Amino acid sequence: MIGKRINDRYKLLKRIGDGGMAIVYQAHDLILDRIVAVKILRSEFSNDEQFIKRFHREAESATSLDHSNIVSIYDVGEEEDTYFIVMEYVEGKTLKDLIKEQGRIPVEESLAIMKQITSAIAHAHEHHIIHRDIKPHNILLNTEGEAKVTDFGIAMAMTSATITHTNSVLGSVHYFSPEQARGGITNEKSDIYSLGIVLYEMVTGELPFSGESPVTVALKHLQEEVKSPKALNPIIPQSVENIIYKALAKDPFHRYGSVYEMEEDINTALSPSRIEEPKYEPPSDDEEATKVLTPISPKMSVHSEAQTKPAQVEKRDIKKQESSSEGKPKLSTKPWKRMLLFLLLFFFLFGGAAVAAITFIPGFFKGEEVTVPDVRDMSYTEAYETIRDLGLTPKRQEEFHDEVEAGKVFQQDPLPNTVVKKKETTMVTLFVSKGKEKEPLEDYIGKDYETTKNIIEGSYEDVVWMGVSTADHPEGVIFEQSPEAGTMVVPENTSLILKYSTGQDTITIPNFTDWGVDQVRETLNLQDIELVTQEARYSDTIKEGYIIDQDPAPGTELAKGSQVKVVVSKGPEPRLEEKEKEKEQDDKKEKTEKKLETIKRIINLNVEIPESEEEKEYALKITYKDSTTSEGVLVEEEKITATKQFILPLEVKEGDKASYAVFINGEEVSTKSYTYDELKTIKKQEEGT
Repeated sequence: MIGKRINDRYKLLKRIGDGGMAIVYQAHDLILDRIVAVKILRSEFSNDEQFIKRFHREAESATSLDHSNIVSIYDVGEEEDTYFIVMEYVEGKTLKDLIKEQGRIPVEESLAIMKQITSAIAHAHEHHIIHRDIKPHNILLNTEGEAKVTDFGIAMAMTSATITHTNSVLGSVHYFSPEQARGGITNEKSDIYSLGIVLYEMVTGELPFSGESPVTVALKHLQEEVKSPKALNPIIPQSVENIIYKALAKDPFHRYGSVYEMEEDINTALSPSRIEEPKYEPPSDDEEATKVLTPISPKMSVHSEAQTKPAQVEKRDIKKQESSSEGKPKLSTKPWKRMLLFLLLFFFLFGGAAVAAITFIPGFFKGEEVTVPDVRDMSYTEAYETIRDLGLTPKRQEEFHDEVEAGKVFQQDPLPNTVVKKKETTMVTLFVSKGKEKEPLEDYIGKDYETTKNIIEGSYEDVVWMGVSTADHPEGVIFEQSPEAGTMVVPENTSLILKYSTGQDTITIPNFTDWGVDQVRETLNLQDIELVTQEARYSDTIKEGYIIDQDPAPGTELAKGSQVKVVVSKGPEPRLEEKEKEKEQDDKKEKTEKKLETIKRIINLNVEIPESEEEKEYALKITYKDSTTSEGVLVEEEKITATKQFILPLEVKEGDKASYAVFINGEEVSTKSYTYDELKTIKKQEEGT
């Protein structure tokens, strides 16, 4: 997979992690030019619909989260049978690595890390997402020590009224909550228990429960109390141990009400007033025990005292009553007395029922009512807690708002001071600002600087104009912008940088008359302008080597890369005698050159191969040099197996010479040189014959 491009965008660089469901690679985002992490579903699961659903669930859960301590999800997709998630690349190590390296982590450092983790998990809970697999392996620490929670692959989306769960128990057994261990329903408090395990491991360097098998560890979560953290690390403050004990309560009811509560405890754990606080003791189960009421026996008297006594006493009384009933006098059997007794009993019961109906039934049907508070301008977290504390169910609805900052409630339904039924089915919709709506940044490249400047004035928080001298773009045209066109921005919160062409820089050409050539050349080279010298002329006023004339004329504006042509003085024109002497010298030179004769000669060169060696193949190369060449010229280069003749055309001027060389298999085997006189003699001999 290394080197492969996913979705024609993400180039896999190296493998950095493995999970039971996926493999994680470091990759290069070729479009945004950044390093990312790509999680790819294992190939053996690509045809498994359930695993694919879980894989997609990870992405769907995590993409709704936006928090500095949660690994960001950038992209989700599939390519053929490859399912992938692209996320933020965190360079560093896991919290588990740190625990292995240090053993115990100092209490102050542990609490600093826990503050970040609880902040991240609280944010997830705020979005109704339970992590369900919190453990040091899923907490990354970047090079600056910042914690980032990852792997929401088994997180669950919840409605505001119900908590859903999968049929299988997922995650690592050492960090299970008791309800996870028994396969029960999990909720936010299950995450709180796992956070307690993580804190326990950080400050002690050990896990609270271990065993030979996952089943053994799971049973310990259900049955055994954790060993005191202070017994393993005596310097742990009692306040920190209390946080661990409360988070690890077997009964979810006795744990923190929310991660926010746990986070508040962590924030104040090292306050002087809490260092020596009493040891936390969870409430006794006896205090909360449910009283079992004994059903009324048909043989019990209406006024029997057994109804108010404990169940065992009740049973004994009933038996006594049954055994002694025979000894009691019987009711009168006279009809009128029985009728009177019946009427009295009827009116007694009817009257009691009427009083109860008048007193209790209206309230029963009406139910308890509460007044909806004003939560506008609160953060969503604060508003959520306020509504939940009243026994109502908050519902989040996000919308863009030009004036209210992101994350704050700007409207609610029902409105403040509305009286509603106090029950979980009563919904209070909280309209949360997403801040100002972003829009794609306009493309200004190619537009006119002056026109654009007038149009966009006041549209952005700041506009920085940068004039750049360049020959690549027309003057006054915008050729670069930052941020790039199409970037989603809030204009009034955006600083825009625009570069435009000021044209090419020019210089004014001075008057070079009477300047030395070297001085002119040096001056023009500094301005990136080329000097071209034309045919020299005589001048009675400008000394030799100095400038007589120039093109273009002085005062002309020239851009870099241009040319300046100059005429250089030859000095005063010579007198007639000097001209004649010069002419005589030129004539002598011409005559001398004409007197030099040239000998042209064809040399027949035989390259002999012994008959005994004719079956072999030889690499042949022949070179020659004469008056027409400045160095050896290759005449032939081929492979031969027998003797062969070659023709060499040689041309030698008087006083010069020519030569050739023969190479076989890279070695020089023959060489020959001829002077002008030798070739002339050979030529005469051939003509004489």
